[in-house]
Amino acid sequence: MNKISFLFIILLCSLKLSFASEVSAITDFNSSAYLGTWYEIARLPNTFEKKCSIPIIANYSTNPDNNEQLIVTNQCTIENDKLNIANGNANFVSSTTIGKLEVTFLPKWLRWLPFIYGDYWVLYTDYDTVSVVGSPNHEYLWVLSRTKSLNYDVLAKAILIAQDQGFDTSKLIFNYQSESQVNESI
Repeated sequence: MNKISFLFIILLCSLKLSFASEVSAITDFNSSAYLGTWYEIARLPNTFEKKCSIPIIANYSTNPDNNEQLIVTNQCTIENDKLNIANGNANFVSSTTIGKLEVTFLPKWLRWLPFIYGDYWVLYTDYDTVSVVGSPNHEYLWVLSRTKSLNYDVLAKAILIAQDQGFDTSKLIFNYQSESQVNESI
């Protein structure tokens, strides 16, 4: 990514758009195509990833005991190059074809509690390159990629999708998953 492209993305993110009243998850979700590894490219600030550094990776697989539940494994590097791994479950809210899920990373013995789940809505995905995931209250947002870096045009499209859904993208934190990405943007 060259300097001009990077500056355009920063400018795009800083636009103040009015917040949409509702967030819409995709209604043709294909969980089988979504499975696998995704790299975090950008996110809104949150407390549970505050100490994370790259690479930040999420892996999704089907629960062999419940085909309407996904197993989620998130990992990142924290201080002293220690690997931090969080294992959780994602349950479909209404249907396996609607990208509305609720996820928890709390211990299994606490997962019966109804208030420990967070919203994880797939707002857009092409399954092969990029996904935009957020929460209906606009508090959480992630741009995920199948690879450690993301083409400028694809990233710009993902940011516009988030803005169209009312997210304040001026607060996005960008994660450079590879050294070449950092060098290209400087």
